[in-house]
Amino acid sequence: MKRSQHRYGFLMLLILLYSATAFSGGNNIPEAQQIKIFLPQSSVINSEKYRLGEIAQIEGEDYLLLDNLAKIIIGRSPLPGRKLTVTRSLILSRLRSHKVDIKNFVFPGSDSTSIQRAALKISGKDIEQVVLNHIKESNNNPDLKPRLLAKTRDIFLPRGQVSYVITSKGNIKKEGGYRNYEVEFSIDGKAFRKVSVRTYLKIYKEVYVARNTIKRNHIIEESDLLKVRKNVDRMPREYVTDKEQLIGKISTRTINPSEAIRGNTVTAPPLVKSGDRLQIVFETPFLRLSAPGISLAKGRKGERIPVKNVDSKIVVFATVKTRNVVLVN
Repeated sequence: MKRSQHRYGFLMLLILLYSATAFSGGNNIPEAQQIKIFLPQSSVINSEKYRLGEIAQIEGEDYLLLDNLAKIIIGRSPLPGRKLTVTRSLILSRLRSHKVDIKNFVFPGSDSTSIQRAALKISGKDIEQVVLNHIKESNNNPDLKPRLLAKTRDIFLPRGQVSYVITSKGNIKKEGGYRNYEVEFSIDGKAFRKVSVRTYLKIYKEVYVARNTIKRNHIIEESDLLKVRKNVDRMPREYVTDKEQLIGKISTRTINPSEAIRGNTVTAPPLVKSGDRLQIVFETPFLRLSAPGISLAKGRKGERIPVKNVDSKIVVFATVKTRNVVLVN
């Protein structure tokens, strides 16, 4: 048992001695043949990939070799604002993959270094502000009140010429309500990152509501209307803000008191009523004929109604042009 323990101890001693030799940092390599790689505590990288010369100081007597070593790509840089630890083993692995004989390489200092991608920090508050400014500039309504729904995080972009474009996402059917905006950042003209900003747009407008109950087929007068200031972001888009679009129109259904009057709840009164006497006109670029007629149905401007020729008693369909004229096509 003791002999076995002695053998195990001897074996471990050999392993330790071998390891010490293997990782002694090249103490057995003549000074003139050594290629020394000094790794600083940290480095800042500007490009997407980093080379050995950007993260280490290389010393040796073969200057042509040193120049070639400095150009070897070790790996991809971390994202802007992020850090990455580069170890001695990774560097040696990359050098071997480039057919470099690494037996004379030594690392007199640290065995690792921390690299960070050079970055431009854009604060979340700045992103939110440009979106709010965009909303106000693209809407002429001074009563528009945009509100942010979530906090936007800071982002880090590579150094370069920064530009951005703001677009509204989704199918926009209403003036206000929930709205998502996307800010796309570009570096030197190349798209790099998109940031979403969620908002809610509250809009106040002066709209017309029914002062009292307006019955169906009632001809609306100014006394039937009341102008009020309302938050319209939750209202259908057919609400009316101009009373001239309502006065003289006919209600198509009963409108309750204080209900916002919409354009689709009123219609224009008929120009022609059933039994009205009018002129039936047939017209071409070279000819115009007319005959007296009687309307057989009511009709609004542009509608086709049946009319009877008083002289011939023939019934034709004609388009209402004015209160007294219909056109036969």
